[in-house]
Amino acid sequence: MAILNLTQVWINRLDTGEAVSAYSAPGRDRSQSKQGEVRTYAGGRQRAITKAGARGAFDFTLRRVTLAQVELLESWIGIPVQVRDHRGQRFFGVFFEVPAVEHQDDRNRYDVPLALRTITAAEGV
Repeated sequence: MAILNLTQVWINRLDTGEAVSAYSAPGRDRSQSKQGEVRTYAGGRQRAITKAGARGAFDFTLRRVTLAQVELLESWIGIPVQVRDHRGQRFFGVFFEVPAVEHQDDRNRYDVPLALRTITAAEGV
């Protein structure tokens, strides 16, 4: 039986399959929410009212990426991507900002914290 050890985060464009991979910093945040409210009705009864669809987010930081990788990620702003982390989790989404922070030890490398907004994606052909 083969065991696969994943050590990096991969980001692939859904339309072309182009990829960027890098190590990621600890502290990847994942959230899921739904828009809704509680309404009060006759007799003081309260009911939850929600809207269809859920909003998800996956925040992570790519470590020690090159300037070429930063520029490639900048060209992908607003384009649907697939992100797979070292645990094998997969997320489909878009990001709208690519903040690049110069790495402390190597001025030619950058840390890039990305906030992925998840979307619904069909996996068929």
